[in-house]
Amino acid sequence: MKKFRIAKQRAAKPVRRRHIPDDRMDKSALGAIAALIREIWTYRSHIAVVFSGDFRSSYRGTVLGIFWNFILPLLPVSVYIMLVNLKVFPQYEGLEPAVYISLNVSLWLLFTGVITRPMLMVRQRTQDAMKTAIPLTAAISASFGQLCFDTLVRLALVVTLVVAFGQVPQPHLPYLALTVMTGLVFCFSLGLILSIFDMIYPDIDRITTIILQYGIFLSGVIFPVSTLGPLSVLENYNPFNVFIKSARDFLFFGVHADMRALFIWAGVAALLALIAARFFYVMEHRIRELV
Repeated sequence: MKKFRIAKQRAAKPVRRRHIPDDRMDKSALGAIAALIREIWTYRSHIAVVFSGDFRSSYRGTVLGIFWNFILPLLPVSVYIMLVNLKVFPQYEGLEPAVYISLNVSLWLLFTGVITRPMLMVRQRTQDAMKTAIPLTAAISASFGQLCFDTLVRLALVVTLVVAFGQVPQPHLPYLALTVMTGLVFCFSLGLILSIFDMIYPDIDRITTIILQYGIFLSGVIFPVSTLGPLSVLENYNPFNVFIKSARDFLFFGVHADMRALFIWAGVAALLALIAARFFYVMEHRIRELV
């Protein structure tokens, strides 16, 4: 009876809840970037485990096994190389068509993958993230592991074609690295912003897919934008064209004709990164409440 009375008294006590306000609104853009980097570093082991599991599951139960991870990334590039062999594309800009196409498509798939993967992972993992303390940045970072692997496979093909056609690069490595990193920052920032809006407005995913499907023809990937007649005015207004053309020029010729456009888009990428980091950091918890 005594134990029963004690239990009853404890049950009668009101439950006190302490509300801790979300301090994310107080973070500056630089503070948000630092916090996101800390999240990724804290969950680095989880990221490695998720990537390893996804990498294995992609070929588990198949006859060719791990070779699928090397074959599938090359399929988009191989389609354009086949068209090159059919003489669909002429030689232009001082490069063999196969080298031109393979490098451009590899960069295009890398840049667009950095946009679409955050959208895909936020949509897929939000429910799981609700049940754990694992931030969405960990899921996004893990998904980039596969993208990096696919890109390395494609670049290996580019190197093979460069050797096969005797296309000797004259790289300007500092500018080449700056161009690729700037393009990745721009696309990743855009992906973070779109991933949040996609949770609120699901049409964003479909609109983005349509734009990217048509955008490849306006980004200098298949044909130089300068050869597209009236559309050539978009040459410096399309960031994908600027980043891809600049990277190609710095890799094979060591110089780039229009540094002004590159520096302008580099500034846009830096500004967009500040906006995207804070926007994603602030909105992550609120997005979880929608599901």
